[in-house]
Amino acid sequence: MTGWGTTLTGLLLETVLVGLAAVVTIRLSSALLPPSTDFLERAAVAGLLGVTGWVALLQVLGLLGMLSLPIVLGCLAGGALAAVHFLPAPAGMNWHASQVPWGLVALAIPFIVLAVLEVASVMPTQYFADSVRYHIPNAAYILNTNSIRSLPFAQPGDGSAASPGNGSLLLLAVMLTFHNDALVGVVDLACAGLLVAFSAMLIRELGRSAWVGAGAGLVVVTCWAFFGTQVGSAYDDGIGLLGLMAAATLGLRHVRTSQSRWLVMAGLSAGLAIGTKADEVLPALAVMAAIVGAGRLWRRPGHVAWFAAAARGLSVVWYVRDWVLAGDPLFPETVRIGSWLLFPGLGGSVSVAEGPDYQSLLGTILHGGGTSAAEWFGSAVASFGLCFVALVVNLPLAMTRRGRARMLFGLGAACTVAYAMSPFTGSVQDVFGAMRYLLPGVAFGVLGLAAVLPRRWLPVAAGAALVVNGVEVGLFEIAARLPVTTLVVASAASLILLALLQVRGRAAPPGRTRWLRGATLLAGLVALVTVTAHLQPAQGPTAVDHALAASRDLTGRVVVMDVDNVTAILGPDLDVNIVAAGTGPPGAETVISDPDQLTTRIASLRPVAVVVGDSGLVNSIPPGWKPPSTWHRVGREAGAVVYEP
Repeated sequence: MTGWGTTLTGLLLETVLVGLAAVVTIRLSSALLPPSTDFLERAAVAGLLGVTGWVALLQVLGLLGMLSLPIVLGCLAGGALAAVHFLPAPAGMNWHASQVPWGLVALAIPFIVLAVLEVASVMPTQYFADSVRYHIPNAAYILNTNSIRSLPFAQPGDGSAASPGNGSLLLLAVMLTFHNDALVGVVDLACAGLLVAFSAMLIRELGRSAWVGAGAGLVVVTCWAFFGTQVGSAYDDGIGLLGLMAAATLGLRHVRTSQSRWLVMAGLSAGLAIGTKADEVLPALAVMAAIVGAGRLWRRPGHVAWFAAAARGLSVVWYVRDWVLAGDPLFPETVRIGSWLLFPGLGGSVSVAEGPDYQSLLGTILHGGGTSAAEWFGSAVASFGLCFVALVVNLPLAMTRRGRARMLFGLGAACTVAYAMSPFTGSVQDVFGAMRYLLPGVAFGVLGLAAVLPRRWLPVAAGAALVVNGVEVGLFEIAARLPVTTLVVASAASLILLALLQVRGRAAPPGRTRWLRGATLLAGLVALVTVTAHLQPAQGPTAVDHALAASRDLTGRVVVMDVDNVTAILGPDLDVNIVAAGTGPPGAETVISDPDQLTTRIASLRPVAVVVGDSGLVNSIPPGWKPPSTWHRVGREAGAVVYEP
């Protein structure tokens, strides 16, 4: 990173990018929503339009090989001009449309403080394995090639390059302007906020106060399975969950209003989820089937066609790409129908996760081995706290309840079954981390409970769940990275706000009190200074940099083998040309099992450096292979040894 000049330029460009996108989405949401709509729904719909519109734009530009910052800014500027000219200006805001439960806001403050601190101060390179192994590298590949027509880098036997890329495109919302990974955590943080907003809208569709839904959504995003894995990381489970929740919400709105616009947006939301994680395919199909059933859409085939087309629009490109380049639309999955092998995937080769670790929970149960029941239940309770109750009641309440709330419990049960059938959920290495695949089942169950519990029980249930979540988050955060003083400050902020509310009595609506506007501005300035300081840590030349400089070819190939932290090899500007040494198409390569053949393959690539790790996640080096004696050891990077061949 090159100092304050580059950082401030990135901040300026990011402000322009977000501002142009905001003009388009605010105008579009004003055209879709009636003038009396409150701030909550306006913000939720505008945010969803921003997410889906951004993904759609970058998919088109990526297919054309034109996904660069100047072209993106030009498209957004053109869209903003068209929106101002053709779409209505937003109506004045009715802040009194609903009463804000300030006690709930105060309870949310510690989680918000912790989330902002993690995004602003924790480098993703110090965070969860998948962020640095493939989420950030996949986005970096698109950033450097301006295209989505080819597969990103993946180590042999690791199918991560074929992951659907909507999440990668959303990471580019901050990576395009800064050309680094320092702010990727902002994406999941924003999606968490939208998830709370759509939880509120969904409960409103079921006849209860939106703030009941907001409280339920807050409970979901603060449980450790969400907060600990999504906030501050590049993981995309939160994005997929947002797509599912928005699809269910807007689908129910279509059922209530019969307005086709909501059905199309529900389809786009389902497509957002399907195009973000292959594990969301089954949950998204369950949501779509529930919408078709609730609205009896089979009577209107045209509506179903538009619904399905909208879902395909944001998802199909990734599966077609994988089919063309890897020979399997669900690569690295092996797809069978009985004894008929449709797609081989990586089933016949050494892969990133072998044996029970590659199985689903259902497969582990049927074939034995893997995670024990006691370990699974312990991890589930630790991951979800009191939210775990939702998993227990989903199926019974889906069978006994009546009305639309029954749909939520049915979706919770369906998503739980989908979790059991998804790969990696039967992991023996990290069953605790695999709990995030269960988030859709828990989220729909929690919202279902919020819709049916007696009103007098809701504050107690939500408060107890938030307290348990706070204790778990605090314990895990202390063990992971944040000091006790940070947690004390976060909790103190909540207590101070509660005390102020007691002194002032009933607070005025947001934006109408001078002290609240001033505090918000001050907090924004403090966050901005914190972030800009975070974007420019001093970093000397790495071992890979030395090898590239010695070769006088800064774009030369760097072979990477058995490295967990691939992002560190890419360097601070994410532009090192990394390649894999395997057989098969780039991005979908399989392991070379013969040591001599591997050495020959590496030599044929003519790399300027070879980075050799000892990863527990990736197994691309055959037993018995050793670096040739002619290679010169340069140093170490990200726990791996760097050689000059």
